[in-house]
Amino acid sequence: MLSLSSAVELSKLDFIESLNARKAEVEALRPLPPETEQRIMQKLRLDWNYHSNSIEGNQLSYGETVAFLMHGLTAKGKPLKDHLDIRGHNQAIEFLTRLVKDERGISEADIRALHKLILVEPYEVDALTPEGNPTKKWIRLGEYKRESNSVKTQTGETHFYATPEETPARMEALMAWLSETKATPDLHPLVVAAQFHHEFTAIHPFDDGNGRMARLLSNLNLMQSGYPPVVVKQDNRDEYYSVLSQADAGSFVPVVEYFGGLLTHSLEIYLRGAKGENIEEESDVDKEIALFKASVDLKILERMPRSDEVIKQCFIKFIYPVIEKIRTKNRIFDDLFYSNKAYFYTPTDAPNPDEMPIVYYSDNAENPEIMIEDLINVYKTYVGPYDEYPNEEISSIIFVNDWRGYKPSENHFSISSNIEISFDQYRYSIFVGVYPESSKFIKHYNEGLSKREIFILCNESAKYSLEQIRQTVDNF
Repeated sequence: MLSLSSAVELSKLDFIESLNARKAEVEALRPLPPETEQRIMQKLRLDWNYHSNSIEGNQLSYGETVAFLMHGLTAKGKPLKDHLDIRGHNQAIEFLTRLVKDERGISEADIRALHKLILVEPYEVDALTPEGNPTKKWIRLGEYKRESNSVKTQTGETHFYATPEETPARMEALMAWLSETKATPDLHPLVVAAQFHHEFTAIHPFDDGNGRMARLLSNLNLMQSGYPPVVVKQDNRDEYYSVLSQADAGSFVPVVEYFGGLLTHSLEIYLRGAKGENIEEESDVDKEIALFKASVDLKILERMPRSDEVIKQCFIKFIYPVIEKIRTKNRIFDDLFYSNKAYFYTPTDAPNPDEMPIVYYSDNAENPEIMIEDLINVYKTYVGPYDEYPNEEISSIIFVNDWRGYKPSENHFSISSNIEISFDQYRYSIFVGVYPESSKFIKHYNEGLSKREIFILCNESAKYSLEQIRQTVDNF
C-alpha cells in the first residue's frame, strides 16, 4: 500500500499538469445541455461495458454489446452468461452513477452489492487445489473468498494474491486509506484511482470478477472528482497487465502514467462532445455494422437459398396467385380489344430475344407447376447456350398481358403490361415493369405478399394499361 506522502509525490508528475489543464477546459464548458452530456456518457459507458468484460473473456463483440444494451437484441450463438454479465456490469455502472449523484462515499457493503450485480448468479468454474490438482468450485456472490484464488501465469509461475485469511483486514485497510485521501488536498484523483485499482487487484477479494470490480471502483473516484471514466481497452490489456505487475514489484510510476493516458483520452472525447464535434472512433464502425446486422432478420441465414426447387415452390405458392389476381383485374380491358394473350418468358442475351419461346398463361390452369417447369426447361435449354456466363437458375421471369386490335378505333393499336419477378440469392422481388420504384416488393422465398401489396400491384398494372390506351387514343 502506498503511503499518502508517496502518493502526493506521484501527484507531482509532469503530465499531471496537462490533465489539470484539460479538466479546466471541461469545467469552463459546464454545465452542458443534458442531451450532450448524455451522448458523451453513453459513448463512454458502452465502451466501458464492452472492454471491461472482453478483457475477462466475454465473447460478445463491441457491436453485439451495444445492440444488446441499446436495443435488447441478443447475439445468436453467444452464451447466455455473457449477456447476463454485460447487463449486470451496466447495472453496476448505474449504481456508481447514483453514488456520484448522491455525493456519498462507498462502503464495503456497497462493494459486495456491486459484486452481486456484475456476476448476476452463482456458477461453477474449474479450479486448482493447493496441491495443484484440478477441481471445481462455486463462485459465491457478494462474499469474500474462502479459498485461495492464486493463478498460474503463462510462464508456469504462480501469481499469489492475498490469502482468504488476510483479505478482510486488507480490504478494511484499503477502505480506510481511501477515506484518508479525501482529506489530502494535494493528492490527485488519478493517483488515488490508479493506486486503489492496483491494491484491489493485489488483494483479489472475491472468487471471480475482481478485474471488473477494480475498474469499476477506480472509476468511481475519478467520477466523484468531476472526471469522466477511463476505459481499459481489450487490445491494450498486455500493457495493462504489465504496469500492474510493475506495481507489484514496487514501481508505481508506470501504472499512474498508464491511467493518465487513459484519462487524457476520455477527456478528449468529452471535450469534443462538449464542442459539438464527432466523438466516434475508428473502431466504432464495428458497432454500426453489428447494429445493422442485428436489425436484419437473422433468420435469413436459415432460409432457403435460390435453387430450381426453391423457385418452383415460391412460384406455385406465392407468385402465381398474385399473377392470377393481376390477370383478373386486367380482364376489364379484354372487351376493348380483338384478342388478348397472357404469357411468361425469361429475359436472355440470346441472339434473337424476340424469338424467345414463351410459356402461355391459361385461364383454366389449375396446376402452375407445369408453367414453372416449362420456364425452367426453356431457360436451361434455350438461354444457357447463348449466355456467356449462364446462371444455374432462372434470375428473372416476366409476365405479359398483351392486348391486340383496339376495337373502338380504326387504328387497331396494341398495348401490353408487364409484371417482372427477379430471383436473388435469398429473396425474390415483384413489381410492375414501368413502376419499379413505387411498387417493388421484396420477399424471402418462404414469404408471400400481403393483401395490401397485392392490391397495389393490381392497381398499378391496370393504371398503366389505362394510361397506354388514353395516350394512344389522344395521339390519333
